[in-house]
Amino acid sequence: MKGYFDGASRSNPGEAGAGSLLVDNDGKIIWSKADYLGVKTNNEAEYTALINLLAEARARNVKQLDVYGDSKLVVSQVTHRWKIKMTHLFELASKVWELAQGMNVSYSWVPRERNKLADALSNEAIDRKNG
Repeated sequence: MKGYFDGASRSNPGEAGAGSLLVDNDGKIIWSKADYLGVKTNNEAEYTALINLLAEARARNVKQLDVYGDSKLVVSQVTHRWKIKMTHLFELASKVWELAQGMNVSYSWVPRERNKLADALSNEAIDRKNG
């Protein structure tokens, strides 16, 4: 199974949204979420989108998940390639690691154009709140 996540923040910090989706092995979207977050930074929105994705995968008892996101910071931090210097981001990363326990999760950075659906969901959440 594949999962995609993206976060958006307008003004950084600003009004933020998180977009996440799960895709089965046939390429069919089986779950998606556009979550309005209030005022957050872009990095907080990205982490929240990943947390939402992993929480749903856990709830569905997913054992193998390939995760894709266009946040180099989040992907690099949760894979321990980059140090996490900010306490609040470390707390969010810890939640990611906790949710991923018992699952075989791989994390990959992808360019924004390969993450369009999650990007659209994150912006939809903000637009819906402001609409």
